[in-house]
Amino acid sequence: MAYGKYFNKGQKVFIKRIFDGDSEQALDTLTGYVTGSQAMQLDLTLPYGCDAADSYPFEVGMLFEVMTDHRSMGLRMKASFVERTSGKDIRLQFAGSLEFISRRMFRRVDVNAWVGYRRGRGNLAAMRREWQDCLAKIEAGVNPRELTDFVKFPTNLAGGGMRLSLPAPVETAELLLLFLSIGDRQGIICALAEVLWVGAVDDDNAQAAGLRFLNILEKDQARIDKVVAAVLQRLDQAVSD
Repeated sequence: MAYGKYFNKGQKVFIKRIFDGDSEQALDTLTGYVTGSQAMQLDLTLPYGCDAADSYPFEVGMLFEVMTDHRSMGLRMKASFVERTSGKDIRLQFAGSLEFISRRMFRRVDVNAWVGYRRGRGNLAAMRREWQDCLAKIEAGVNPRELTDFVKFPTNLAGGGMRLSLPAPVETAELLLLFLSIGDRQGIICALAEVLWVGAVDDDNAQAAGLRFLNILEKDQARIDKVVAAVLQRLDQAVSD
């Protein structure tokens, strides 16, 4: 079957690394934009700078789950890495069958949360290394205040990402290292995120930004889901009372 017909130039695509067995317990995703498609191949450009493809540890045959939207439906299928076609462009080979799905939407809630962040000071590879280094420090029991300054922010929080107001200018595909305290007494969450959308500059020279988690431990993503669900349940009970 020719799958290329489902992908148009400029279309946004999310690719999620597929690991063998239990070799990894973390979300590992990237955003790409379609530059071309054939019956069984898909060309993507990565929006994280001119060396984005070189900054990710791609290997021939590496498997990914490809997700996008097509005519208001979610589309999902597997693809394997073929080659880098430039410093920021890659080629994937479709593998397996295509599925039309109802895209899972993470439940979201407006909360005040203690948040710290570091805005991107390097390329994708450098930010991924920084995320892994911070995870190791958290696991070793470092004081979170040694990693970042925490400020209580109003935010819209979900397992897949969050909304946050940042000092302008904020750019789409900008990378941030996020540190979250979500009040469940299980320690600090650290995630690497990208800016998906940006709002207008307000009177305080800040911009609302929609952030999507690129790299986060699966157990930490589950913690966020659990806290969001608990807050929504309390809100529902308050309304019913």
